[in-house]
Amino acid sequence: MTVEKMLKDAVGLSVVGSVQRSVQLSVELSIELSVEDSVEDSVWLSVWDSVKDSVWRPVHAQILEYAYEC
Repeated sequence: MTVEKMLKDAVGLSVVGSVQRSVQLSVELSIELSVEDSVEDSVWLSVWDSVKDSVWRPVHAQILEYAYEC
């Protein structure tokens, strides 16, 4: 095996490894962000539903009641 062949192989493996790692990191980051967004959305919606049920609806009902009395 010549030095030139060894260098070409080393550079080729380095490039392939680098591309594979880049793709792997990209996929991992994409999955992580997707899961994070999904969790944030479901937690936020859950909190919002709780607030809406416990605070907004009673207050809104009282406002409507007051409006009808006037």
